[in-house]
Amino acid sequence: MKKIVLFLAITLGISAHSQAAMDYGLELGVRQQSGDVYGPGISSNPRTGFQGGAFFHMPLEGQVAHFRTGLYYTQRPIESETDATGATIAWNLDYIDIPLEILFKPNEKFGVYLGFIASINVSSSCSGNPNCKVSSVDTPNFPFVLGGIFKFNPRWGLNLYFDGYNGSVAKGLADYKSAGLNLMISLD
Repeated sequence: MKKIVLFLAITLGISAHSQAAMDYGLELGVRQQSGDVYGPGISSNPRTGFQGGAFFHMPLEGQVAHFRTGLYYTQRPIESETDATGATIAWNLDYIDIPLEILFKPNEKFGVYLGFIASINVSSSCSGNPNCKVSSVDTPNFPFVLGGIFKFNPRWGLNLYFDGYNGSVAKGLADYKSAGLNLMISLD
């Protein structure tokens, strides 16, 4: 019985210590998306998309490194343009993103993170040409991400990030890259 009580006391103590250092909240922002569109006489143009969702990070051993994750709705739009006629097609791919990152946070106001995003396609469409069709969407994919967190005060901050995926996203669409800026509000 003493062992069980001791085990519970240690577990609750570790849990309370970890919860005190956890950070969680909401993010909402914009991203500039670019990529490649394959086909003869076709070029690509970047477009602006949105991202919003919830984040969570908890410290690992030593309190400087944190595991950072969350759940985000992310738009990854791109535009193709026919070089000869100038006709455009808007390609819209929407994803649920689950970041899997290591955050190096030397203090409460600043941190740098890197890792991967498990990105699952939930919607795809195109417009601008009645014959356009999004097909062979490669999902899930795992873009690399590098970013920085900057807090103005304990509640509000910014998340600046760059992500990229080298490979096919859908038939004729590949090598997506983006830069984004999200407004963060911590709820802890």
